[in-house]
This record gives sequence, structure tokens and C-alpha cells, in this order.
Amino acid sequence: MAPPLARLVLVVLAAAVPLLAAPAAAATAATVFPKEALPTKSGYLPIPPANASLFFAFYEATDPVTPPASTPLLLWLQGGPGCSGLVGNFFELGPYFVNPDGETLSRNPFAWNRRFGLLFIDNPLGTGFSAAPSPADIPTNQSVVAAHILAALQSLYSLDPTLRARPFFLTGESYAGKYVPAAGAHILDANAALPEAQRVNLRGVAIGNGLTHPVAQVATHADSAYFLGLVNARQKRELESLQSEAVSLTLAERWVAASDARGKVLARLQNLTGLATLYDYAKQRDYATDAVGVFLNRAESKSALGARGDVAWEECSDAVGAAMHGDVMRSVVPQAESLLRRTRVLLYQGVRDLRDGVVSTEAWLAGVRWDGLRAFQDAQRAVWRTGDGELAGYVQRSGALAHVVVYGAGHLVPADNGRAAQEMIEGWVLGTGPFGRVGHGDGVRSAA
Repeated sequence: MAPPLARLVLVVLAAAVPLLAAPAAAATAATVFPKEALPTKSGYLPIPPANASLFFAFYEATDPVTPPASTPLLLWLQGGPGCSGLVGNFFELGPYFVNPDGETLSRNPFAWNRRFGLLFIDNPLGTGFSAAPSPADIPTNQSVVAAHILAALQSLYSLDPTLRARPFFLTGESYAGKYVPAAGAHILDANAALPEAQRVNLRGVAIGNGLTHPVAQVATHADSAYFLGLVNARQKRELESLQSEAVSLTLAERWVAASDARGKVLARLQNLTGLATLYDYAKQRDYATDAVGVFLNRAESKSALGARGDVAWEECSDAVGAAMHGDVMRSVVPQAESLLRRTRVLLYQGVRDLRDGVVSTEAWLAGVRWDGLRAFQDAQRAVWRTGDGELAGYVQRSGALAHVVVYGAGHLVPADNGRAAQEMIEGWVLGTGPFGRVGHGDGVRSAA
């Protein structure tokens, strides 16, 4: 059976006030987590199957501009598949970052919980601190992932019923370009069959540098690299041949082989360009996330967070990656189209990402079946600047859809350009700045 709610409450309370029954241990945990850095709630949210649960950390808004009962709640999902949401928490957009020493924390001035409640979940089952009861319980497709996310949210609302009525936004990056549409569509479908008191108040979804329609996206890498000057014409043709193989295998629904073929495209692109990482072609070194693992695997950190002490935290789970390997080239465009018809959608990308960047997003977006597509394509693309006047990127929006290109950023937008990311998410959720009703005020001007 799933962990009973009483046990869940105890875990959460233990995270909020570390080990009250053991003062010495509590003092040690406090040195790792200053009181102000502790989550408002954290622990485990029961889901099916039996004895399964997803780890979560929730941070209440620190400086909201809305009444408590209507302060938006954001859920952040990491990519992978199989990468922990705590990477987003402690390296990208949470209130505190792990320092390079792996032992201390520093405040993030651009945290996403300034205006909103912010929830991180280790998803899918088997990821991060969300240990699977058995390997067979690790999801292999988006339907199961979506059902688990909804079940976790219902467990959270049972724990704190005051959260249910608050506007809810589903967000994430990279492989969450699948999780978010799948879970969002599933939530709205489930709402139709649920009594009002059990519905999720979903108001919108946001996807950063997402993998959503791989068959269209895998075909863009050669062009992206060529027109950046990173490969020559002969190398471009070589990449196009590899891409064609991945597309053919996908159309034949040979999912594992197609995933392997995509991997060959990316590996060859990496080899030809000599880049430190395809996630950001301007970087001389890959993202330095190792300190997060050092920090989270300390006994004091696990105690403070209410995580299981017997689980070794991994940034990305090989077991989940293997279980989801056959899912990689499958599309969630039907779910994305469903969301465009029923709620607000934000797609954003860091301009320097060569894996899941601007060109790959525009490739799949051009083919969506949505009656607002033509108006969106004809909409003006505007230059967007942060509040202090720096170039932040470009915004195009019409109807339910907003598309943002973030300047000075790669795959992990909040880590690369925190100020722009914070202003973007706050503006989009609240309908201000470049997302306001007025045409070109609030930091936006027409692009030439």
C-alpha cells in the first residue's frame, strides 16, 4: 500500500523542523540548511502502485503581489528522462543554490518563488529521492507519468487543502517538454469527470527548451549548426543523413532504434563541433551541477529535507533513462494541441541551445493543428528588455500561445539568465510586462 497520509504529514513536519526529538542532529542539519532555506513543506506524496511515492519540496511565495488564497502555485518538472527536480531547485530557480564547495547554500536573487508558491517533484518514479519499489514500477510511457503527477498533486492537496483553489501552473524544461503536455492534458481530462472539490485548478503550462515532437526536432540539428558556422557543408550533409535515419525509424515506429539513431546524431554533432556541451554552444565547460549531488547526499541534507536516508541521490537515473528509452522519439503534439485549445501555453528557449533550441521548437510548432496558429504566425515579434534595460530576448504571442526566445542563455535558461527568466515567468503568469494587455509597453518594443 502507499504510505498513509499520517506518515506523510510526519515526514513533512520533520522537514520543516528537523528532528525535534534529537537536538544534536537538528543543530547539525541547521548548519547545512539555514532556517530561511528550508522548504515550507517537503517529504513524500503517495501515488500508485503500492508503497510508491514521489519526493517533493514546496516553497511558499516570499513576496507575493496577490492574496494568499489566490497566489499562483507552480510545479517544476526536470528533464532527462530521469533527472531530479532538485537540480532545478538548487541550481536553476529555487530560493537557494548549492555553492561549488558542495557544503553551503547561497540565496538566489532570481528565485521563482518570489511571487508564487513553487513545488519541485522528483519525477518519474525512480528519479532522485523518489525510489521505485521495484524496477518494474518505473514508468515506460507518458500516460503513466501523467497519472503519477496527478496522483501526487491530489496527495499534496489532501495534505494542505488550502492549496487546491490556488491557480496552478505546470512548468518544466527539456524532457519535461513531454511531461508537461502529457500531464496537463491528463489533468484537464480528469477534471471533467471529477467533482469540483477534487479538480486541479490548472491555468497554464510553460515549457523551456523542450523535447515535444522529436521526429520534427531531430531534423533541425544540421541546419542549426551549419548556419551558426559550427559545421561546413560536407559535415552538414553527413548530419542530415543521420537525421534521415532517425526520422525513418520513427515513422516506422521502431522506437528503440529511433532513439538510438537520435543519439548518434547528437554524438556526431558533438564530435564535429568540439563543443563543451550542445546545451550551450558558448560555454567552454559543461554546467557545473556536481556540487548539488555532493550536498544532497549528505545525511544532514536528507534529514533536513525529509528524504529517505537509504536512497543515494543521483542527478539523473540510468534506470529511468533505460525504462523510458523507447519513449524518447514518441510525440506529445496531440496533448500540446489539446492544451492550446483549453488553456494558456508558454514555450521558451535559450538562444544558445543546440539540442532543444529555438529552431527545433519552431519546427514542430509550425505543424500543430490549432485554429489560432495562423494568427500567431502573423503576430509581431517584439524585442524584450529586462527592467534594468538589458536585452532579455524576443516575445511573440497571440491568443493562448506565447513564444519567448531568451538572450544570453542555453538549455538551462534560469541558470544562464536568471533575471530574464524570473521576469518572464512572473510576467506571463500575472499578465504583465511583455505579456500584458497593452501592445508594446512595459519593456517591449517592436523588432525591426
